[in-house]
Amino acid sequence: MVMDRDSLLLFVFLLSISICDAQKDESAIETEQILIVKSFTPSLSDAFKIKSDPSISDSISNAKFELVYELKKIPVISTFEPNKATPLKLKQRILYDPFNTFFSGAFGNKNQLFFNISSLIEIDRSQRFGFNFYKDGFGNDLDNTFLRSNQNYNEIGFNHNLRSNQYNVNTQFKFSKSLNNYFGLNENVWDQSSLSSINPQIRRNRFKVRSNWNWYDYFLHNFILQANLSTDNFDSIEKQIGLSADFGSELARGNLNGKIKIQGLNTRFASSYFEKIKEEYSQAQGSLSLFWQNTSKDLRIKIGAGIAYFVGVDQISNDLIYYPEIEILYQKEENKLTPYITAIGGAKLNSYSSLSVLNPYLAPTTPLIPTFNKYNVKLGALSRLASVLNFDFGLTFDEVENFSYYQRLPFDNENELESYRLSNAFESRYLDLSFYGFNASIVINMIKDNFIRFETSYRFFNTHQEEILWNIPSLKMNWESQIRWNDRLAFSFNGSMWGDRSAALRIIFLEQDLTNDLLINEETLPIFIRSSAHITYKMSEQFDIFFKGKFNSKGIHGRWAYYPEPPLLILGGITYKFDFQY
Repeated sequence: MVMDRDSLLLFVFLLSISICDAQKDESAIETEQILIVKSFTPSLSDAFKIKSDPSISDSISNAKFELVYELKKIPVISTFEPNKATPLKLKQRILYDPFNTFFSGAFGNKNQLFFNISSLIEIDRSQRFGFNFYKDGFGNDLDNTFLRSNQNYNEIGFNHNLRSNQYNVNTQFKFSKSLNNYFGLNENVWDQSSLSSINPQIRRNRFKVRSNWNWYDYFLHNFILQANLSTDNFDSIEKQIGLSADFGSELARGNLNGKIKIQGLNTRFASSYFEKIKEEYSQAQGSLSLFWQNTSKDLRIKIGAGIAYFVGVDQISNDLIYYPEIEILYQKEENKLTPYITAIGGAKLNSYSSLSVLNPYLAPTTPLIPTFNKYNVKLGALSRLASVLNFDFGLTFDEVENFSYYQRLPFDNENELESYRLSNAFESRYLDLSFYGFNASIVINMIKDNFIRFETSYRFFNTHQEEILWNIPSLKMNWESQIRWNDRLAFSFNGSMWGDRSAALRIIFLEQDLTNDLLINEETLPIFIRSSAHITYKMSEQFDIFFKGKFNSKGIHGRWAYYPEPPLLILGGITYKFDFQY
């Protein structure tokens, strides 16, 4: 575009003026100060609120729709039939043995034979009937014995149980037969030819009837009636009868309990040992004990006494005797140590049957005198050292009238063909004595009812008559354990130990006082240990296999002088369980 002349001249003029103004000095500009003074009053203008509410016009939310359904019935013909519903099968947890009968049989060395069958059958909801047959023993003789030394034991029993919500009655019939031999001869004075005509066997038969009644929430708690009949192959016969009853009721924030006991005994021996005359013992005893007991949070107490009366007994200081019934235990939850003290007494009739169980080599003629324990005091403490470890330690003090023990009989050269007259049998003897000592036990409890228990005791005896207490050790030990590794394998182990003890060796029969030292040779028997182990492996719910082992100390003496016991007996067998229905 072409600029005209006038415009060009105007542009040049304006440009020259602006250049001249820029070249002027800044100091040439004049400055002035202006001061304004005026009062200030702050104020706030009024606010005005809009008095109106907003509204939303929503036609969708206000609309209401009504749905109408029409069902059209259409007939359908079908042959389908649904299956009936069945309950869900759940795995049942069995809290009891589902089998009511079992059978065990085993064989072992020395011609061992073991047999046991037992059954408990439900008759109805309130009655059960059971039976049991048991057999154990070995047929071969022990080594280095002049006479036969095999042993055998048989037992058969029946029982009936009747129960309701008010009582429980259990009735039992049992017959047992034991076979032993008087083989314990001093090997230094015998030869085989002189013993060829002797039969050393002793057979004892026992029959027992027992009825036990228990009532719930009644004054009479328990009642037991029992009768025993015992015989042997030497024409001995013994009859026993007894009854006992427990009763009690609440009294003074505790319970007043009592017990009544009556026993009768008649024993006849075909001959005494030293005279060819019959011996007979007829004795009876009645006793009553009353005691009050209370269990509080920290204290458990039992205080009472007992009284007993004897009939037909001349060897007791008084026909009427008294004894204590005291137990006190103090236990606080926060304490791991629980002290206690007990003082218990009592009396019992000694029978030929009970004494021969403790010593099977008892002669078929022996004195029978009741034993009266004036008191047995024990001061001790229970302790839980850990959650699985329990400990019990106590000091004991006893005073006993007619304490029973066993003494070896002398040799009878006038009746040497009788098996028990070769200084190889024992008779029961009795002493008044006091003794003191200690008891200790420790129990380790593990999971699944596994445990290990160990007990020991030591006694110091004072016989008062300065006589020797034959065959009674000062030291005794017992142990027991049960271990289950899993549901199939189980192991148990138990045993006993008897310490050193004095034994009477009597060889010559002389018509002198039997307590004469010339008639008795004293021996000290070494420590004797008897133990056993049992291993069971469960093949199935009904079938088990097991192995048993019995281990005894070697030597010419066992528990009794010159009566060795087999050092090793091993047997193996099976157990089968089944459910028997009649």
